[in-house]
Amino acid sequence: MKKDDIIEVSIESIGMAGEGVARLDNLVIFIDGALLGEKIKAQVIEVKKSFARAKVIKVLEASSHRIKPLCPIFFRCGGCDMQHVDYEYSLQVKKTNIKNCIDRACRIDSNVDDVVHGDKKFGYRNKEQIPIRKVNGKAMAGFYKQNSHIFVPFEKSVSKGLGDCPLHDSTMQLFVDKVVEFINKEKISTYDEKSNTGLIRHLVIRRINEAFSICLVINGHKIPNDTKLIDSLKALNIPFNLYVSKNLKMTNVILGDDLVCIYGDNLIEGSALGVKFNVNPYSFLQINDEIRDLIYSRVCDEVEKIPNANVADVYSGIGIMSNIVAKHANKVVGIEIVKEAVEDANRLAKVNGNSNITNICGDAAIELPKVIDEFKGNNSVVIIDPPRKGCDQKVLDAMLQAEPGKIIYISCNPATLARDLASLITKYSIESITPYDMFPQTKHVETVCLLTRK
Repeated sequence: MKKDDIIEVSIESIGMAGEGVARLDNLVIFIDGALLGEKIKAQVIEVKKSFARAKVIKVLEASSHRIKPLCPIFFRCGGCDMQHVDYEYSLQVKKTNIKNCIDRACRIDSNVDDVVHGDKKFGYRNKEQIPIRKVNGKAMAGFYKQNSHIFVPFEKSVSKGLGDCPLHDSTMQLFVDKVVEFINKEKISTYDEKSNTGLIRHLVIRRINEAFSICLVINGHKIPNDTKLIDSLKALNIPFNLYVSKNLKMTNVILGDDLVCIYGDNLIEGSALGVKFNVNPYSFLQINDEIRDLIYSRVCDEVEKIPNANVADVYSGIGIMSNIVAKHANKVVGIEIVKEAVEDANRLAKVNGNSNITNICGDAAIELPKVIDEFKGNNSVVIIDPPRKGCDQKVLDAMLQAEPGKIIYISCNPATLARDLASLITKYSIESITPYDMFPQTKHVETVCLLTRK
């Protein structure tokens, strides 16, 4: 088998990324967009020693779960990857992938709950990072084709009432349209990553409750005639602020280091389960408010079951989780290595009147054993919500050394969750594994795993 070969295969299973898996000539072949049970004509795009990758050319025998995508550019855009399957099937794929990852890594037969989902299958995203590029001389908003630098402009889907991207909050599109209209009207250049020229790079937009935080990332120092843009956005009669982020580097990192608010309050106040917080474009927040609140509520329920619980919140960020569980705990200690985030967390605790929170700026691998040792007892709980790469082995070792009574592990990556569980189950029993559909229409999934000390 070699690159560009045309093959016909049957899809035997589903891979960890939701792709179809076939076998031909003793080689495993991963095919994005192919579904279990389908017969596919595909073109080979990559061949390695132990596997190959291919793309669908034609579906010869379709799965009963295959549907027509809502978005007209789904097969060209890299924004999502499961609009072509019915929703219940996508949930089953996510559940199966989690189980397969954990069973392989931990060498167990795990019991994974059904995926918890919300009411919104579309229009759920509260944040988008949208590149703005010129197409035939006209500025347009869009996304990049998956695993490429090929720009794919949005196409209107107004008949569905969902705006240009059916995943993001529909009101966002009003702001997107105004920004693109302004760029075209003022004849402002857009970024060319090959030459590092052109002004407008990205539009970063986030909804916080009923207000919007808007940030234009520019390859320069100022937006020409920015007062006209502000006036245009004000005409929508929707609360917002406007930032400019200067990013002069040739980089895939979207936001620059220099951030200036040119209209509105510097911070927008948001809330989650009664906890108030302030947000700027650098702040990390979950992108699905409905599922975020379901997860936070679940964590609170687990903490509340433990009398006088003492909680260590690892990777605590600005302290939203710490403040939410503080009402249900005796004491909460947030551990975060970023100094600015710890300062924000201290302010957050004061604003929300939670005097039982202490925030520590330091390495979790060093600080966690000290905190658990101070707690002394079975009522100690570690909440850990790491980035996609999972926990550093030193942090896992610290948890195993500290031996808290319970660990609540929140994960956005089944593969790294499974890897980390393989270490933790040497001293902990898995009490439950519950997936949450934080990212409908995509292969991604959030998981809450409860572990109890043996």
